[in-house]
Amino acid sequence: MRGRKKKVLVGSLLVLLTAGGALAPGAMADGGEGKKIYEAHCLSCHGPQGDGKGPGARHLSPPPPDFTDRAFWENRTDSFLFHVIQNGLGPMPGWSDTLSPSSIADVLSYLRTFRR
Repeated sequence: MRGRKKKVLVGSLLVLLTAGGALAPGAMADGGEGKKIYEAHCLSCHGPQGDGKGPGARHLSPPPPDFTDRAFWENRTDSFLFHVIQNGLGPMPGWSDTLSPSSIADVLSYLRTFRR
C-alpha cells in the first residue's frame, strides 16, 4: 500500500475504532487537545465560535462552513470530516503532514462542540 492511501486508511480506521463510526454529539471526549489544535491551525478561517467568520475567511471562496449551523452536520460522517481535515477540500489545505491521526480525531471531537 502506498503512502497517502495508507495514511487515509490508517486514519479512517483510527476514527472508526476510537469513535465507533457515526457518533452522537459529544460522544468523543475532547480533552482540550482538540481546542488547542483548532486555535493554532483552524481559528483564523473557521473563527473562534466555529461559525466560519475567522479573519481569513473573507478571502476564501467558497467560505468556510458554519459548524454552528445544524444543516452542516446533516449527512456528514466522522470519517468524511476526518478525510477533509486530513486531505483538505476546496481552499482548505490538508493537515496530514502537520497533524497525526489522533490529533485530527481530537480536532474532530472539538468541532462537534460547536454543534447545536
